[in-house]
Amino acid sequence: MNLTEKIFKELKGIIDRDYVLLDLPNHRNIGDQLIYIGELDFLKKLPFNGLLKSSVTFFNETIENEMILLHGGGNFGDLYPVHQNYREKIINEYPNNKILIFPQSLHFVDEKKMLKSLNIYNIHKDLTVCARDQYTFDILMKYCPNNNVLLVPDMAFCSSYKINEDEIQNKILYFKRKDSELKNSNDFNFDFLVDELDWPTYNDSIIELLHSKFNNLDNRISKIVYRLIRRSSVFGIFCLRDQNKYADLGVDFISKYKFVITTRLHGHILSILLGIPSIIIDNSYGKNKRFYNTWLKDESLSYFAANEMEANKLFLDLNHAK
Repeated sequence: MNLTEKIFKELKGIIDRDYVLLDLPNHRNIGDQLIYIGELDFLKKLPFNGLLKSSVTFFNETIENEMILLHGGGNFGDLYPVHQNYREKIINEYPNNKILIFPQSLHFVDEKKMLKSLNIYNIHKDLTVCARDQYTFDILMKYCPNNNVLLVPDMAFCSSYKINEDEIQNKILYFKRKDSELKNSNDFNFDFLVDELDWPTYNDSIIELLHSKFNNLDNRISKIVYRLIRRSSVFGIFCLRDQNKYADLGVDFISKYKFVITTRLHGHILSILLGIPSIIIDNSYGKNKRFYNTWLKDESLSYFAANEMEANKLFLDLNHAK
């Protein structure tokens, strides 16, 4: 069974009514946008209506009897408190609604915070939590016995993408994230030429600064407007992008390369979806390794390395074998 089929097998029967889709990504991380599009592509195949889509920033509605769907990803834990607190708030405020959390990876630095959070989940009457890896699944099964816990791949696998043939170049990408999830790096130099970049939405510092200031202004104005007219939005009233723009940027970006070495999980997933071989390097707390061991270790285009040195050796071995 491929990963798309696995997702449909596990989730198709869970969503059984009209729904609202919340906690959608109002930011520039292309990986989260790929998850979002995968969620939409999955939902399009179901005979139910999406009555509301909203980000954390702009949610300003009262939900009636609809099913509540919460965005998946890797922010289940205390590293990303805005999204974690929002999920807990929704679960607390809607104890009688059926709720589904799309596949998430769990990581808490503080065990007390984890136990407090999982207790909030566990007391809900009708909550399904999807674990994105075996580690997360095992913890949820232990501490949330009253919830329906499922092991489900990342929702980005519900979408299909085609490589941009016009972009292809004979180059290797070291797709290196810049945030706290980056494993300790000592400016390692590969034994071959690489382009060292992050998602294109993060690579231009001037554009990044302007985008940040524009988003902050948009957020402030949109919050006031939506509070007055009692409406919610995913991306704010001034945002000009459509839901596929960031995914298209990601596809064009990765299409240039014949091989990808990446510290970002969705750099690896998108490479696989485009048919580009890729080595995924573990992140700071093991998320990438857990996902790889759960779903990708038998995938022909997918390879794992604990660090840059291992990735360097693995790439050379793979090319020597050819």
